[in-house]
Amino acid sequence: MQEFSEKVQSAYEEKLGRHLVASINIEAGETLLEEAPLLVAPHWECGQLKCAQCLQESYIICKRCQVYPLCMDCDEHDDFECKFFSTGAGCAINKDLLVKNYGVCALLKLLLLLENPETRANCQTLIEKPIKLEDYRHNDGGMWQEHEEQLVKPIMSSGLPEAIKFQEVTSDLIHAYCIRIDSHAFEVTARDGDTLKGVYICGASLPHHCVPNTVLALDEQFNMKLYAAVPLKAGDIIYNSYTNPLMGTTQRQHQLRLSRHQECSCSRCLDPTELGTHMSSMKCRQCPGGYAICDLSGSGDWVCEGCGAVLPAAEVHELLAEVGAALVEVQGELPVFEALLAQYKPLLHPNHFLLLDIKQNIASILRAAILMNSLAEPCKKLLERRVQLCGDLLPVTRAVVPGISKLYAIALFEFLLASVDLSEMQFAESDVTKQEYVAQLTRLRAIGKEALDLLRLEPENSAEGYLVERIGMELERIESDLMKYGRL
Repeated sequence: MQEFSEKVQSAYEEKLGRHLVASINIEAGETLLEEAPLLVAPHWECGQLKCAQCLQESYIICKRCQVYPLCMDCDEHDDFECKFFSTGAGCAINKDLLVKNYGVCALLKLLLLLENPETRANCQTLIEKPIKLEDYRHNDGGMWQEHEEQLVKPIMSSGLPEAIKFQEVTSDLIHAYCIRIDSHAFEVTARDGDTLKGVYICGASLPHHCVPNTVLALDEQFNMKLYAAVPLKAGDIIYNSYTNPLMGTTQRQHQLRLSRHQECSCSRCLDPTELGTHMSSMKCRQCPGGYAICDLSGSGDWVCEGCGAVLPAAEVHELLAEVGAALVEVQGELPVFEALLAQYKPLLHPNHFLLLDIKQNIASILRAAILMNSLAEPCKKLLERRVQLCGDLLPVTRAVVPGISKLYAIALFEFLLASVDLSEMQFAESDVTKQEYVAQLTRLRAIGKEALDLLRLEPENSAEGYLVERIGMELERIESDLMKYGRL
């Protein structure tokens, strides 16, 4: 299932446990790990049946086992799973187990992988990982109870525990499997665009760092390749990230506690400016142009770097909760997002993660509006606004995800797309001279090539591989006009 590069080796220390380190100096882009998923399944809350073979939407059931969904293009699925319900110990189990409780699909896959002697060994590292259930039972923000009602009770009342011979299936065991699946899962994308969870034993066991030194690529069959995102020196620890890099420190740490019950003390988390991005900084209420950062080593209040004025932590958290609640209530309405941006810009640093969230939403709405020409405002004005918003995201994204970065490549593409359209319109309307237009295209060509370089490791049949094609189309468009109007 896993294949390690000879450039990495296993190491151990008490804080990190078993982990990987570079055994020699490694260049950015070199392969560190290749791994097939242990299993791929829909998220717990998924209610739409998915084909057991290809994971596309399904409305029919396998005629042989009468349990697993299949689509019109697939007439079989995993032989052991099918035989278990058609001829094995599971044949007496209610056949509507997945129809009524499709969220248990990932658990069912894991239980049957363990039941199958041929696949059992693949799961050992996962199930042997120690878990303190009491930590999750009382400190998981209500997730334990959700699992209890939606997953554990349906499994325990289905007759499946009695049919499983390899292990004694108890409620606590199912809860532990839920935790293990979640803590080893990456979000993967099916061919139809829906998101699924892929469980990877090694790839998801790397220690966490909010500024990872690796980048992973997934092909259409969900096989993972892990690459060095930046140059590594012999002895460097191999890190991954399990949080959203465009969140602020408090929010990333909260996400990490919920998903992996870990605390993070990486270089970004210990820097109140978040690597100089100020993604969690507030505008000072006392001095113009001042910004308050969190006093991480003391009171936890926000203190202005300029005048020293204090902004109490309780006041900051109340404001963040207010903005977060307002974002939840917005339903894709451009004027409402613009109003939120105008309302909170005087209170937050321009790079604050909540303002970046609002700007991303506005940019996405503008892209759709420009394509549909659905707004009454002049298209050029919309393009100028979109270019500005996309440009605001670039330096922040580059800072928090250095090296080979899909996130930065996508941000570059969005900026490129809007900028090419705007430049063409400005030239057509004589807002810029031919020389200025050629200069703009030359700069945009360099941006497109940079985005392509950042995506060079992505499989052709992945979502990012399709993005490479789209960037290539934009570059052809640029080259055509450069040939037509001359190079500088």
